[in-house]
Amino acid sequence: MNILVFSRGIPSARDAQYGGFEMDQAKALAQMGHRVIMASVDTRFRFFWRKPGITIGEQDKVQTYYMFYCPSAILQLLGRRICERIVRWQWRKLIAHIQLTTPQIDIVYAHYLFIAYYAVQCANQLQAPIIAIEHWSALNREPISANVQRMAQYTYPKVSQLLVVSEPLKTRIQQKFKVNPIVVHNMVGKEFTYTASKQNPLFTFVCVGSLLPIKNHTLLISALAKSSIPKNQWQLIIVGEGKKRLALQTQINQLGLTENIHLVGLKNKETIAQMLNTGHVFVLPSISENFSVAVLEALACGLPVVASICGGIRECIDEKNGILFEVNDVDGLAKALEHMFYHYQNYDRQAIADDCQARFSSEVIAKQLTAIFEKAIHKD
Repeated sequence: MNILVFSRGIPSARDAQYGGFEMDQAKALAQMGHRVIMASVDTRFRFFWRKPGITIGEQDKVQTYYMFYCPSAILQLLGRRICERIVRWQWRKLIAHIQLTTPQIDIVYAHYLFIAYYAVQCANQLQAPIIAIEHWSALNREPISANVQRMAQYTYPKVSQLLVVSEPLKTRIQQKFKVNPIVVHNMVGKEFTYTASKQNPLFTFVCVGSLLPIKNHTLLISALAKSSIPKNQWQLIIVGEGKKRLALQTQINQLGLTENIHLVGLKNKETIAQMLNTGHVFVLPSISENFSVAVLEALACGLPVVASICGGIRECIDEKNGILFEVNDVDGLAKALEHMFYHYQNYDRQAIADDCQARFSSEVIAKQLTAIFEKAIHKD
């Protein structure tokens, strides 16, 4: 089938992670033999130059169409309604360009509410069933903002099927918007496999995530400082970048942990996979998640996981592959880290990796999506 993916962005050398989740799924669908086109209207405000107009490319059999004209932060100065009209015009223009070479689109697959919102407004032009998948953190905030509620109330009833990435998110959307989503979990990319690599000589905790308050790295650093783990026997590698970097480095310095904790910045998937394979334990200290791809990547590399109980974490972590602790519980996290340090040998890394691949591999998730797409096509 011809699948048109509505995405936040198209991954590039400059923005390797932006649209990465969408691209991973697109590639998995392309591997199944579908013709997959990925489209993005870039409305971000960024301090670097982007080529105006439409840029066409290809990544691993996925055709890409990227459009940039003006950041929405500037357009919003004209008012929300005018801003939305201009963004909708951009989507319509991009769709028309795609239809020059692909007049028959069988299914539209839109990621995130703020993208699906425009997909349903272009339904007459698309003439295809629209499937939306929700994994936007804004749906977890309490209260949900008036603007998010407005978009959801308009969008969700108009899609052929709404998908969500976790059971808690399904329950929340059912309660708030009276629609019935289907759960399709996040998938793990092919880069992440267990290789039985030689591990670091120091016991190595790994944490991957943007350096933002919601990721709660401050709690993790505090928990390690409180733990009884001998200081000369462990290290923590934090992969990611963000506005909390300076504050986190200051905390590390003040606790005298500069030799133990390393902020290594952004890394590509291959490098992260290598870090996971040579590490010992993955840690997710987040305040809120929907369904963490970073946790799946760690599990696929055989790492046991210490994670806060948020989002759909119980759907992938149990006593065989990790330990859970309550959100913001620094003592609970410290005890979990200590347990991992002293009992790490009780975890079977190959079994952890095999279980993850059986449930969350690209092939498994692509088959689930294909079945949903085919049902929507036949129903419509």
